[in-house]
Amino acid sequence: MIEMFNPPIAHSFLTDGESENEGEIRPLPLILPLYFRPLAPGQEQMRILLISSSTWVTETIHDLHGRGFANTKDWSSKLPGANPGEVVSILTRRRQRP
Repeated sequence: MIEMFNPPIAHSFLTDGESENEGEIRPLPLILPLYFRPLAPGQEQMRILLISSSTWVTETIHDLHGRGFANTKDWSSKLPGANPGEVVSILTRRRQRP
């Protein structure tokens, strides 16, 4: 389950929009609010991102739920993506290191 704490820490997942090749079009940075809670000793974290149209992200979340992978409520709410019509949803899992 995504845990939200104040203050949020945002991380960029794409480039800064600058390019060595003049005239090259590159997307602006995608900033996702990834709320941070320090890991306990011996713990590790994994995040899975779904990035697509809102419909496809929702269908995939329900498909993964049907396969027993993750509960639909474990995913974050849909956030705007870097491209028009795109959304992002994040699943965060933590476990003790083996």
